Amino acid sequence: MAFRSANPMNGTKARYRWHGLVFPFFNVMLNGFNFLFHILAGRYLSSEQYGQVNALLALFALLSVVGLSIQLVIAKRSYPKTDEAVLPAPRIISLFALSISILLLIFLSLTNPIFGTSVLANLWLVMIVGFHIITSYHRGIMQGQGYLLKLNVSFYTEVGGKLLFVFLFVLCTKEGLNVERLMFTVMMGMLFSAIHGYWTSKAGAGLQSRRDPGSKISWKQVGKDLGQSFVLNCCVLFFLSVDMLIVHHYLPEQSGEYAVALKYGQLIYFAGFSIITALVPRINTIRSENEHHVKKTNRKLTTMITGFTLCIFSGLMVYILFNSWWLPQTIPLLFGPDYSSASTILVPVGTVYAIFSVVVFLAYLHMLSGNARLMVWLIAGAISIVIAFIFNHGNLTQILISEIMVYSLLGAGLFVDWLFYKKTINVAKPIN
Repeated sequence: MAFRSANPMNGTKARYRWHGLVFPFFNVMLNGFNFLFHILAGRYLSSEQYGQVNALLALFALLSVVGLSIQLVIAKRSYPKTDEAVLPAPRIISLFALSISILLLIFLSLTNPIFGTSVLANLWLVMIVGFHIITSYHRGIMQGQGYLLKLNVSFYTEVGGKLLFVFLFVLCTKEGLNVERLMFTVMMGMLFSAIHGYWTSKAGAGLQSRRDPGSKISWKQVGKDLGQSFVLNCCVLFFLSVDMLIVHHYLPEQSGEYAVALKYGQLIYFAGFSIITALVPRINTIRSENEHHVKKTNRKLTTMITGFTLCIFSGLMVYILFNSWWLPQTIPLLFGPDYSSASTILVPVGTVYAIFSVVVFLAYLHMLSGNARLMVWLIAGAISIVIAFIFNHGNLTQILISEIMVYSLLGAGLFVDWLFYKKTINVAKPIN
């Protein structure tokens, strides 16, 4: 596999700025294609079948933490001026993916009566997880090197592949879609994306070898990074799902209303996370270009925090403005008149996920900078929000206020910790 030694920003900073600008736009648009996938699934499957598919996809969402953790670690460790030897070889990732797939296959075969899905559907799920791990490795390299449009292509290859097979089954077969065929389409989309990643790396993507034959990978450091990334991604997934679970448990009659409001409010988070993804290579570049000018590096990163926060809350202002004009009218149009009451909580839900976006950005900054205290903050935040929900769950307003308070305190804590942590960095530590 070939990788470039030169900084991808070197001589092409204008290109990177362009990539960083359009990447979030295309990444947010991706949600529209995924929404189309679910519309087609809901239309051509029975309610029971669609429920099974969503259960399998929810299980994949949990298992995808493994791939997402690998992607973040590889993005951190593949920035320019870093020797390729600090990256696990592709064959190691493939063997790891195979091992996880075998363990998952055994687990699903033992628990099949619980989930009630077919052996074939489970097999496609296992393959999806395996291909996702391999795909995430290549996506991490693209992200860390700053090839954001190639990262866009990877995501669109995945969604395009599964939509292609959905249309083929609907238009070219009498049976149409079922659970097994729909899971097959998801598997093919992930396979296409894995092939794209391998081909991009093999072809070079304009990258050339940076390997120093005399250097060795530090598996201890890789394990430390992977552990921190795993905790980060688990906590993010937990924060994104815990409020819906709490509402469903304590206020089941309002869970549908809250679920609809989440569709709108989480748009702010999806946009924010797209910006975070685009900023990861920029953070790496700042750290590598100014490794002997610590104050300059810290000043740039602190300025980036301010800029991101202003960007997110400017987006929230636009969201609130749209809410006062036409956003509530789209709810009965898209989801039916029964969910019109969701319009009353659109603004507080949007506020929750605007604050949460800042929390996630700060968490990524700590992780990329190597602050081990990040795990303590995230676990404390998870415990705090559960405690807050236990004592405040009488109505949706109480639940939303609890989220705003916990995420605000967590964000403030991470920011203050960053101000202290950056003073301890005398020189940027090389990744080994």
